[in-house]
Amino acid sequence: MQTVRFINYHDQKDVGIMKSENVLITLVAAILVVSLAIVLINSDALITETVYKPSASFSIREVDVKPVEVTSSLIEVNVTAYIYHGEGEAKNAMMLIRAINSNTGLLESEVSTLIPESDRDKTVTASAKLKVDRNGNYDFRILLYDNGSIRESGSVGIKGLNALTPAAKMSGVSVNNIDFIVTAASGGRASIRSDVYLENKWAAPSENMNMIVKARQAESNLLADKRSSETGIVAGEATSVKSVQLDVPEGYNYMMVVELWKGDVMVNTWEKALMLAPTKTVPKESQEKKMNIEVTKFVREGGAPSVPGEMDKGAPSYAATPKMEPGFEAIVAIAALILVIALRRRL
Repeated sequence: MQTVRFINYHDQKDVGIMKSENVLITLVAAILVVSLAIVLINSDALITETVYKPSASFSIREVDVKPVEVTSSLIEVNVTAYIYHGEGEAKNAMMLIRAINSNTGLLESEVSTLIPESDRDKTVTASAKLKVDRNGNYDFRILLYDNGSIRESGSVGIKGLNALTPAAKMSGVSVNNIDFIVTAASGGRASIRSDVYLENKWAAPSENMNMIVKARQAESNLLADKRSSETGIVAGEATSVKSVQLDVPEGYNYMMVVELWKGDVMVNTWEKALMLAPTKTVPKESQEKKMNIEVTKFVREGGAPSVPGEMDKGAPSYAATPKMEPGFEAIVAIAALILVIALRRRL
């Protein structure tokens, strides 16, 4: 018996539709994959080749340290570094300077400044100012930063800052010499005139300063007398002599002190010994014996002129009169007698 199968038309239609949908989905998926591949390939083609850029390189070629302001306690210095910029592009390059005390190793001060921008293979300068104690010795350590990283470091040492004269004490005037003249002596006291030679080493005239002369007893350090005067204006590269009269007890040794003042600041001080009771060493006994000096023998009425042209009118003239030492006449006579005898023998 033969079986007859009836095919439903609607079922065939549904199967055809399903196949069409599957083909369409597959086609769309393929198109998406191909499109994505094309996009990826094109994006890779558009990416430019990455160029390696090395970090900026710096090197310190030279360092200059110059005083800017000097006071009695502090000194401000300007530190200038000569920096060579080699390869690489710098980003926010900076210089840090640290002042380290050479004796203690402690950080005294620090300052930072930007390094000027420049092309490669160029040398630039960077400067910064900082203050340190005038009585210290220091190592200035320099660090060069670029983009937050240290690229170079170096150090320079300075010492002897206390040898620099503070601005308040600067003066071209100095004491070249001091002469002492006894002008009077009585009642156990002596009048001493101190002629102070003030030399101006600067080319410009000096300013008028206050000058104080002291007589300080050498052994006890007691102040015997003190007088004040003015230096006056000393011409440039010239010397002026100023006289100050002091009264001190006889029979003592003194340190004569000269002080120069600018307002409330003492510019400088000098000392010279005045021996009114000198001693000498006796070789045989190897001991010191006091030498008695009669100060009255050194008295010169009206004083001696301190500089040419200061001779007081009417003052006695001290002409140079030759005076033979005791016994010199006998020596001359003997020499003459020997000469006469020699001549007679020759005749």
